[in-house]
Amino acid sequence: MGHWGSEEQGLNGSRAFVEDHPEIVQNLQALFNQDNGTGRVVNISGQGFLHSYEFINRWLTKVPADIKGQIQTSFPGTPGAGGSDFASFVAAGAPGFSLSSNSWLYGNYTWHTNRDTYDKIVWDDVRSNAILTAILVYMACEDTQKMPREKSVLSVNPRTGQPATWPEQRKATRKGGLD
Repeated sequence: MGHWGSEEQGLNGSRAFVEDHPEIVQNLQALFNQDNGTGRVVNISGQGFLHSYEFINRWLTKVPADIKGQIQTSFPGTPGAGGSDFASFVAAGAPGFSLSSNSWLYGNYTWHTNRDTYDKIVWDDVRSNAILTAILVYMACEDTQKMPREKSVLSVNPRTGQPATWPEQRKATRKGGLD
């Protein structure tokens, strides 16, 4: 389990971890990132890793039906370039997955404001997400096969006519958020 600081200031904690611990990142089976204040996980993308469907779908078979029944998957998906800490690992070529949730309009009214308080938590969703994450982590750790890191070929951007590119690893800002 990892807890990163300075995510909102540019993924600095996770970027620093990726920089400082390449041996861990290189040997990582999978990283599951659940970065929402509340809301049940409803989507898991393969983040562009070509064989992610084989592993994630196999691990999801052990998740209770009332939890996994609401989850949509998309494979191979498109690599996330920012927004949450899994992107630091994806940029380093490690299989990092965002466990995306429904938002309950969280982003429109309370997100990152003084109204972002514990009374907004939907405890049944938190319980469901904890069970899901624990099972996925356990199944990933127990899997005898290591998830391949082969990347899918990304589509062409219709506006530019250029192929999309995988995110590149970026250095963390290590000045406590100060420039």
